[in-house]
Amino acid sequence: MNYWNSDNFEGLKAIGAQYLAWKGYELFGEYCLQKEQGLKKQAIATVNKFVSHCKTLPLAEQRHIAEELSSLGFWHRETHQLLAYPLIVLLKGVLTQWTLDEPNNPIPHKWLGFIGEDIASYERALTLEPADEICLTQVALSHLNSVDFQTHHLSESVLLGDISRAKDSLASAQALIVRLQTHESKSRLQNRHDYYQSMINCWEEYSTLFGVEPFPDWCAAKGEQFDFWSIVYYQR
Repeated sequence: MNYWNSDNFEGLKAIGAQYLAWKGYELFGEYCLQKEQGLKKQAIATVNKFVSHCKTLPLAEQRHIAEELSSLGFWHRETHQLLAYPLIVLLKGVLTQWTLDEPNNPIPHKWLGFIGEDIASYERALTLEPADEICLTQVALSHLNSVDFQTHHLSESVLLGDISRAKDSLASAQALIVRLQTHESKSRLQNRHDYYQSMINCWEEYSTLFGVEPFPDWCAAKGEQFDFWSIVYYQR
């Protein structure tokens, strides 16, 4: 049962048990356990109680909770029901005000980047703390994702946008990847960068030719292997 979503439910159970025993986080732990058990109404009532409780706390405690739960959500993204919408609204509000009160503190900018899905916040945090591995990774990923978007129609021999933009994104990603210290993250991102770099190099060569076969066939003939997207069009 729910085997397809087992990481989410197992995460809720483990995290719920952990935070139920933490002073000040009991309601959050209870919410996680109720969510894991499928008690939706009870879970949402509990998380709303937790949010209301947090709003009564001193500002320093609210910020500590925002940092704690943002970090928890970041490192447990497979537990996708961990941060309920009312909690996300709370965290985003606390972090946003924190960035205004302490504009040169990288911590709220970093976690606002995650909670608000805002690359600009990650970039701001990175200017304040250039060695932050989370920000380096997320900003590098944003550049690689940009290239992924530009290349997702290459199965139809079409590059979205200008090739110079893709090359700039790859260069920006590379500049961040070399600064990473964590071997696993660095290796993973470097492999992804190199994959797109090879694809863009092939496209640059292909685009100078005329009357050749489709780009995927041309790449295959050269011995280049790429995972081209399957494009499906619908008509009403």
